[in-house]
Amino acid sequence: MTESFWIEFKVKVPFEYVEPVAELFKKYGKDGLVIEHEGGWNPDEGESPPESPSAILRTYIPQTPAFKTNQEMLHIGLQLIGKLTELEQFEERKIEESEWENAWKAHFTPLRIGKHIIVQPPWHKLEPDSKSIVIEIDPGLAFGTGHHPTTRRTLQCLEEFIKPADNVLDVGSGSGILSIGAAKLGAAKVLGVEIDSVAVKAGRENLVSNAVSGKVRFYNGSLPNPNIPFEWSDLTLANVNSVVLAKLAPELNRSLKPNGTLITSGILMNRLKEVADSFSNNGFQIIEQFQDDDWISLVSKKS
Repeated sequence: MTESFWIEFKVKVPFEYVEPVAELFKKYGKDGLVIEHEGGWNPDEGESPPESPSAILRTYIPQTPAFKTNQEMLHIGLQLIGKLTELEQFEERKIEESEWENAWKAHFTPLRIGKHIIVQPPWHKLEPDSKSIVIEIDPGLAFGTGHHPTTRRTLQCLEEFIKPADNVLDVGSGSGILSIGAAKLGAAKVLGVEIDSVAVKAGRENLVSNAVSGKVRFYNGSLPNPNIPFEWSDLTLANVNSVVLAKLAPELNRSLKPNGTLITSGILMNRLKEVADSFSNNGFQIIEQFQDDDWISLVSKKS
């Protein structure tokens, strides 16, 4: 039996033409597209994006009766957009279905974190023991798979500092990995805030697959947030960047109970003083500090 295949379309476009090309790709590609924004700049360092940013867009066409028509429409659409702006030559690549379905999954393997936590994708599961806390995350959905050192360290600290029946706040909830961990480690209720609406949707799907949607709620946005009451949280998690942590320190204090615990990660060493000063000025005392590669994590108490 001949294996079916897909065609990957890839093109680099100026930032102002991302939207029309994205609409073209969504219409004639299968199940949407992938957008890779230009890197090489670091907001933690106060750097701004390039003056003329660009992005790489990809979409995929399966071998179906409409294959030739969709392929031709993509060619025509890109040629028309190319009359308005200079586009690099688009690329086409044939992908066997087995490569499409399985090759990327090899990068996401189960992890053992801390004393009892297992983080695993749906297709590769470890055999848990009676004490295991299993978090199942689809890594294709949003940031947060456990493989990044900041996520691992935050989970380790969460396991150490959470107390039974704690209210937990997750700032920058992403895939929901930390909130799911908190729920399975005994939190009474978990609230998460996330500025990316796509990540909120993905996080909610992960809540369902982990059977914790009854005690966890995600909201689109950041702090302050009308869904987060004053001094509600016993334990707050914030795995975000240094600039955001320094800026949000007053709101992190406001949402945390007196003597509550704040676990933060995503801090670069050269930004540590800025974050530490902001925390000190807003009623926090740092009680523990960890370094993993270039990343700093802090455990603080509200004074």
